[in-house]
Amino acid sequence: MATNEKPKSEGITGARQFFAEELKTVMQKRQISATPQSTEYLVDLLTRFLQSDTFFSKTAGGKLEDNVLAQIYAQYVQSSPDQQQILLRRLGDVCLMVTGFFADSLKRKVVDVDYYCGMGGAAYGQLSLHVNGAGQPVYKELSVRFKTFSDVLGEMSERTGLQSNGDLLRLYEKWLYTGSERLKNLLSEHGIQTPVALDPKTRH
Repeated sequence: MATNEKPKSEGITGARQFFAEELKTVMQKRQISATPQSTEYLVDLLTRFLQSDTFFSKTAGGKLEDNVLAQIYAQYVQSSPDQQQILLRRLGDVCLMVTGFFADSLKRKVVDVDYYCGMGGAAYGQLSLHVNGAGQPVYKELSVRFKTFSDVLGEMSERTGLQSNGDLLRLYEKWLYTGSERLKNLLSEHGIQTPVALDPKTRH
């Protein structure tokens, strides 16, 4: 029987290439450099997420669970040293994906995002102390530059998610609230000129 479905490996290869190109574009645009090994890790992280339905813990409604970090950490405390390395990596990966590619899904305050950044950076840093070989400098760079890489993934998410006027409107509303220069530039790329953002703390 004939089928138009592509082999899974072909789809993953296409996604990997797409992520690699998007990552390169954003990093060049923002004049951010990274070692080839760390860049490859970020591409691999994005590709691995596509293949896993259990990367994040979710509620029955499909939203990220609030206690996902607590669950991973609880497993970490009770595990063997080898298993702890796996869980530290998962903790770092989850935090990087949440703060970067899926920041809007949290629907929380900025302080919670900062907490995820701190937890993720610490997990990668701890992992770098317990691994040898090529992985050690990669986890060290991910730890030290966690927020930078998170911002890069955030811009990738915004670039790939702008597929309708509604998406642009949500991005514009997000810019009005945050005043982010990165969001302002992204809106300008789509022909939307932004006025001066109002500071929500300003009193009249």
